[in-house]
Amino acid sequence: MAKVFPADYPVNIMLRMHNEGKGLYWFYNKSSYPNDPPLFFKYILSQATSYIDIWDPYYNLNEDYNIFDSLPSNLEIRLLILKGLDKGIHSAFINNVWTELRRIIDPSKNIKFGIRVVNEGDGRQRNLFFHDRFLITDKNDVYLIGSSIGWHVASKSSTGILKITDPDISEFIISIFNEYWRLSSLYEKAVQILHP
Repeated sequence: MAKVFPADYPVNIMLRMHNEGKGLYWFYNKSSYPNDPPLFFKYILSQATSYIDIWDPYYNLNEDYNIFDSLPSNLEIRLLILKGLDKGIHSAFINNVWTELRRIIDPSKNIKFGIRVVNEGDGRQRNLFFHDRFLITDKNDVYLIGSSIGWHVASKSSTGILKITDPDISEFIISIFNEYWRLSSLYEKAVQILHP
C-alpha cells in the first residue's frame, strides 16, 4: 500500500498523485510511489475531445512518446519543443518523433499530428527560446506542467501539474502558444494525418 504524503491531503491512487482537495493542483511524490509513474498527464490527454497542444522544451525520443499510448480518437495534436539540432539532421529528429508516434498510436485512432522545433543552434530563432511547459486541451483547458514529459511516463522525481482556472490567464497562455507556434515553422512536420 502506498504511503500517503502529506497525511492531511487526498491522494488519487489511480493517478498516483496527491491533490489539494479541489482538483487544481496535483503532486506526484516519488516516495509515495517509488516504482510507479504519475498518470495524471496521461489522464488529461485521455479526456481531450478534439485538440491537444503540448509545449515542452525537453521532449525527447527515449520514452516520452509513451505519453500518447492512451489517446482517444479523432484528435489533432501539436507538439512544440526546443532542441539543439545539428546542421542537416533536423529533419531526421523530426522524422524519428513522427515514426515513434506512428508506432505507438494505433491507426484506427485517426490522429492528426504536427511538430515544430525551435532550434537552439539557429540564431534566427534565439528570441523563441522557452523553458516553461504547458499542456492545452480542446483549445480551452490549460495546465502548467512542473516537469517535462519524461517525468510523467516514469518514476523519476517528484513533480506537479497546476490547472489554470482563470479564463484570462488561460486565454493569455493559449495566445502565447499560438504565437510561438506561428513563428516556429522553420523546422517542422506540418499537421497531417499520422496514418494516411
